[in-house]
Amino acid sequence: MKRFFLFALVAMMFAACSTDATQDLAPETPASSDELYASFEEDTRIQLQNGKTVWNAGDLVSVFYKSNANQQWQFQGKTGDRSGILRRVNTAVYTATMDRVVVVYPYSENYLLNLTTGDIEAILPAIQTYRDDSYGADGNIMVSSSYFTQVTLKNVCGWLKLQFTGNQTVQSILLAGNKGEQVAGLIYINTEDATSILASEMGDIAEDEGENATGGVGGTLVFDDTILTEVMLNCGDGVALDKNIPTAFYIALPPQIFDNGVSVAVTCADGSVVTKSTAGSLDIKRNHIVPMDVLVLETDNPTSQPSNEIWYTSYNEKVVEPYSTSGFGANIVSNTYTNGRGVIAFDNDVTKIGYQAFYKCKDLTSVSIPENVTLIDAYAFQYCTSLESVTMGKRVAKIGNYAFDGCSMLHDLTIGSGVTEIGSSAFADCVQLPSVTIPDSVITIGGSAFSDCTKVTKVTIGSDVTTIGDGAFEGCTKLTDLTIGNSVTEIGYQAFSYCSALPSVTIPDSVTLIDAYAFQYCTSLESVTMGKRVAKIGNYAFDDCSMLKKVFCKPVIVPTGGSNMFNGNASDRKIYVPTASVDEYKTTQYWSNYASAIEPYNFTE
Repeated sequence: MKRFFLFALVAMMFAACSTDATQDLAPETPASSDELYASFEEDTRIQLQNGKTVWNAGDLVSVFYKSNANQQWQFQGKTGDRSGILRRVNTAVYTATMDRVVVVYPYSENYLLNLTTGDIEAILPAIQTYRDDSYGADGNIMVSSSYFTQVTLKNVCGWLKLQFTGNQTVQSILLAGNKGEQVAGLIYINTEDATSILASEMGDIAEDEGENATGGVGGTLVFDDTILTEVMLNCGDGVALDKNIPTAFYIALPPQIFDNGVSVAVTCADGSVVTKSTAGSLDIKRNHIVPMDVLVLETDNPTSQPSNEIWYTSYNEKVVEPYSTSGFGANIVSNTYTNGRGVIAFDNDVTKIGYQAFYKCKDLTSVSIPENVTLIDAYAFQYCTSLESVTMGKRVAKIGNYAFDGCSMLHDLTIGSGVTEIGSSAFADCVQLPSVTIPDSVITIGGSAFSDCTKVTKVTIGSDVTTIGDGAFEGCTKLTDLTIGNSVTEIGYQAFSYCSALPSVTIPDSVTLIDAYAFQYCTSLESVTMGKRVAKIGNYAFDDCSMLKKVFCKPVIVPTGGSNMFNGNASDRKIYVPTASVDEYKTTQYWSNYASAIEPYNFTE
């Protein structure tokens, strides 16, 4: 058995890194305009080596040599030097000149210099590279502005120093602020003093100064993904830890105060993930290191979940107490939280997650349900507002009414391949769900099962589903991709109403009933194809689909219509019906209201 043990709580200490006085070296004289002499401000670090500030041989920098041309220059010294000559590698076309030299480390072709303000637009990378007891070059941006050919580089960022011991191998570390602060992406840098402004702050500054958010302090270059809230330290093939001597991992961060602290997720070589969060304020200052206490990662953790345990994670690693303890089919014997995982152990196999089992457990962030569970009962996880991820076994057959209703952070969901029934409002108001895949095993989707899941863009309904309940996907306002399985016979009342981004829908031949208001207010809907067995279309079924222009109606026998079923469509909307049935469609109750729009169509072709 394997289990992680976290022997130390993560605590933040807001201390500056110790002084590292730069040696007094006589500046070399550049031989020509193709050379610069580069050193560092006191305490500035590119790479740490025995506590000293050093270059790496071959380091590349961007130089704006008295113009706005971004040129590539290279350090000419050896690894370990603390100062030396930079030499031009290539030239670049410029459109304007200035009387200063601006240097940015490391080199990037994407840097842009604003000649008016002297600011640099740069991208803080979302992936940084681990370097042994030092800072990865890609996250360690430095700048300098000088009227001479001698430059002094200054750090732009500060660093969080993570320290681990144990017998694990660290593959990567993912960091995010607990309030969604910007930690990577577009940043505007003052080249004189290395202060910076984040893209996430630019909108407020530009509004205050009456400027365009992308054309104010830093220029006009617009990058993709300019505001990123996660940053990863990539450790390549992995960094093996020592059991006694802490290994340091540095993550460069833009200076700011993280009011609610940060969270880190450490991925280890065995696939396990250790998470840690801090709740207190964390102040990252330019050119300063904020160290975290040593965290111990020991291998002693099961890789497969026992049938008598429920695994979970929680906000701030709190022990989550079930709301109701009587519905698991076994008795709880312990509930502990160690090394990034909560474990509720039982005296026998867990067979169900009972009625209101975790109702309003607001600290719960993920849950793994053991394989023997066959039922997730009504209200089991309702209003677990921090729940992000659910893993359920293949034996779960029923997800009860309101089981995950109001889980407003749920975004990682795979419905088990054994589920046959999804209850009413089971996932209603799960506003972070990006997509929904109903497996082939499901037969019934209950009323309002996924209503108001406002981020869902894709819904795939399995081949064995027969009933899509009333309001099942009502209010899924981002839904653009809908696939309805070939066994569905009924599309319920308001099933897809207010799916305002849906561009088209194909209703399979198995469907006999499109109930009232089924697609009402699908305001982007342009095309509808109805299968040949549709027997009834309810009142207002496609009412106020204001973009609807083409309706392909395959049934030879005219379906029973409903009042206002195609009202409020595009003014040039056409209804195409089998050629042999045109007259009957035009004279049948309710269809006759649209006689002028009904046209013959040869569906056999």
